[in-house]
Amino acid sequence: MAAVQESSSFIKKDCAKPIYAQVIDYLSENISSGKWGESDRIPSEMELTETLHVSRGSVKKAISKLVNDGVLEQIQGKGTYVKAHDISFPLTEGLISFSETLKEQGINFTTEIISSEMRSCDVEMADYLNVPIGSPYLRLERVRRIEDEPIMYIVNNINSPLAKGIAEADFVNESLFSILERLTGHSVAYSKTSFVASGADAKRSRYLHVELSSPLLQQEQTVYLDNDQAIERAKVWLKSSRFYLGTVFQRRKSGTR
Repeated sequence: MAAVQESSSFIKKDCAKPIYAQVIDYLSENISSGKWGESDRIPSEMELTETLHVSRGSVKKAISKLVNDGVLEQIQGKGTYVKAHDISFPLTEGLISFSETLKEQGINFTTEIISSEMRSCDVEMADYLNVPIGSPYLRLERVRRIEDEPIMYIVNNINSPLAKGIAEADFVNESLFSILERLTGHSVAYSKTSFVASGADAKRSRYLHVELSSPLLQQEQTVYLDNDQAIERAKVWLKSSRFYLGTVFQRRKSGTR
């Protein structure tokens, strides 16, 4: 956690502006200046009371206002944190990868490869990829982070015979869709996608740094090339506290249902 702005004289008690409003200014200044970054825990109410020489009631009222405004969030038993920005996944913009979504929103992220191995299709995977049982595919597991916070766990199952050299691709610095289009010579055209709510199992809780059974948003997707060949079957587990799905609904014209 970054250091608190040292300013015991920040609060002007002979000022017409209410004390709690000045505390809000103090907290907001520390956030906007970057002293407290996203997901940082801010000092406790008692620490702020001692630093600013104000009543705990004024501090509590200021924090409550910033929580209601979506600037801070309180986690039971842990403290008060600078609220991290939610990440939108737009459903109305066609097929777009998560890395493309993050880049479009100006969010810096890193990717860690957990495992990469060639496997043979069982009945279920052969059905998803529309290939004979026993056909080879690349299973890739990755974790994406924003400012060192893990936000998504990704499992990609790639129809490797269609993408020669896929095992040597740079999945850290190049998006999967770009790699697939480059290696197959075809465009990624469409997908069959579903989203479900799920609880974190032992593996996902470990890699996403959440409690066991914590709510996650799970995406399941089969991706097709422009020649209708299935190129990938993926599962992605997203921190539900960081992502939301966005879409636009248009009202049907009069006379229709």
